[in-house]
Amino acid sequence: MKKITLIITFLFCLCFVYSQNGIIYNFSFRIDNELVTQMKAQNKDLKILNLSTVEEMPKQLSDDILLVSESLLGEYLKDSLISMRPEEKLIMGALPEHLMYLPANRFKKAAKSYGNLKFFIDINCYISATGGKKIILANKSFSKVKPKITLKIRVFNKEKELIDKKESIIKDFETLRSKTYDKTYGIAFLKKNTDEVTFSETINSNDVLRMYLQAIKEALK
Repeated sequence: MKKITLIITFLFCLCFVYSQNGIIYNFSFRIDNELVTQMKAQNKDLKILNLSTVEEMPKQLSDDILLVSESLLGEYLKDSLISMRPEEKLIMGALPEHLMYLPANRFKKAAKSYGNLKFFIDINCYISATGGKKIILANKSFSKVKPKITLKIRVFNKEKELIDKKESIIKDFETLRSKTYDKTYGIAFLKKNTDEVTFSETINSNDVLRMYLQAIKEALK
C-alpha cells in the first residue's frame, strides 16, 4: 500500500508539468459481484437460503482512480487533465456493480461547460469474473472465477471527433483463495438438509487500484 501511495504522490506532481487542456467527462467502472462477494450460503435442495455480504468500495478508491487517470493520461497527451466530478449532494445510489463518485456526463454537457479545452475523454473499465485464467485454490483445485480487466479509453476533440483510442485486456492476477464445504445442522438423519457455504478472499479497494494501474499503463504503452 505504501508503494501505491508513493506512485500516486508522484503522479500528482506530474499534473503541474503540463498546462490544463483536457477533461475526463465520463468514466464507467464496473466490477462483477462474484469478485466482491465475501460469503454465500445456499440450500442445495430448496434453495431457500441465499445470503451474501459484499465488499464496499470507498470514495477514496474513486478519487485515487481519477488521480491516476488524470496524471497518466495527461503525461501521455502532454497536457494536464481534470475530471467532471459529480457533486456529492447530487450523488444517488450507483447502478449495481458500478463504482460511485466518478464522472457520468454526456459529451454535449462537457463541451458546453468546458468549450475552451482540447481533449474530452471517455473511459470504460470492466473487471469481470470470467475470461481470465483459472484461479488455483489452496487445495490445488480450480475456481470457477477467472478475473479479467478490460479498459477502453477514447479521446475526442471539442467537435466530438475521435482523435485517439487506447485499450488493454489483462487476464492474469494474483490467486483468490476460497474454500467450499458442506455444513450440516447437526441432525444426522437430515443429510439432505445441508448448505453449501463458500468463503472467498474478495478483491478489495487496494486490489482494484493495483489492477487498474496495471491496465492503464498497458493501454498507454
